Amino acid sequence: MNYFVDADFNKLWKPVTSEYKRFTLPFPTDEELIAHEKRLGVKLPASYIELATASQNGGLLKRNGVPIRDEAGNVIRYVKINHISPIGHIEPEYTYLNQICDYPSLLYNIPNLVVIGENWDADYEFFVLNYRNCGAGGEPTVEFITRKSKRGDADEPVRGDWRYINEKFYWEMTATVANTFDEFVKQLVIMPKPVPFDFAVVKKPLKQAAQETFRQIVKTYGQEEIISFGLYVDDEGTMVAGAANTKSHLEELVAKDPSQKEYFTYCINEWCCDAPCVLHLFDPICRELSIHSRALGTENKIKHFRDKLIQLCVEILAELKAEGFFAKEYHLPILLNVDISNGVLSMSKAKKIRVSLQ
Repeated sequence: MNYFVDADFNKLWKPVTSEYKRFTLPFPTDEELIAHEKRLGVKLPASYIELATASQNGGLLKRNGVPIRDEAGNVIRYVKINHISPIGHIEPEYTYLNQICDYPSLLYNIPNLVVIGENWDADYEFFVLNYRNCGAGGEPTVEFITRKSKRGDADEPVRGDWRYINEKFYWEMTATVANTFDEFVKQLVIMPKPVPFDFAVVKKPLKQAAQETFRQIVKTYGQEEIISFGLYVDDEGTMVAGAANTKSHLEELVAKDPSQKEYFTYCINEWCCDAPCVLHLFDPICRELSIHSRALGTENKIKHFRDKLIQLCVEILAELKAEGFFAKEYHLPILLNVDISNGVLSMSKAKKIRVSLQ
């Protein structure tokens, strides 16, 4: 049975270069293929083998966009895939994914999940052959799997669940992207350019999340003197959340190092109060931010996007202050700030933010 025609290979691969030659291998002999499948514990799809023999055994992709669809089959976004893994055994110095020396590889040694591609622009985003429902000899679906951070939700996996990694992370089977491997290859496209992000759409839910965060912080830490509240983003503009600080915590830090008083006052990383119970309000916003940021491709574009997100956060806090929200919810004056959780704002930008929120 032929799964592909020549047109399916049109503009599929990037040229093989010396830097990435490890992603393209000679096809293994029959004996090597049998041994390889034995190591993996699965029978590789016939269409995967046909691609490797009729076109190319792995390599970097030119058609590097994978459509993610909703339940109705409509494309809702694209995820980047940098390569299709070759079939075969490679030298140990080229190993990745927990020192597994085979392409495709087992995902962190999870039985019945076999990695066939990866998004290098994101942390821990893989495409896998999923044999969990069809068995080791069946026809696997192709799934998009991502690593998630635990937040204490009741439905998060525990030790013994295949999705469990450790106390901090777990795997999430995010989407079925194709029912068969050949269907997966045929739907690959050149990654579309991202459309401009509509910050106006997220402004209202982000403002509501900020309000509820402050209310919950007052409820939780109200017995202490709360002196500051702010929103923070990460350096890539993929997330946003809220935090606050108390007078006693600030005084404790300053007592240890008086020279850093200004830093302790404004750096949200040093603040002590958050509201985990409202993180679900930020989650949909963070999901959209992350999707857009990861599709931008260059550091300059990501920085520009992040700076726009920071400005939106400043606008929201300024509006809430002008509307009397903080005065209504809390009896003492509150210092407001916007910061980066894993980066450093320039002095000029930090000063501009502080002036805007006075």
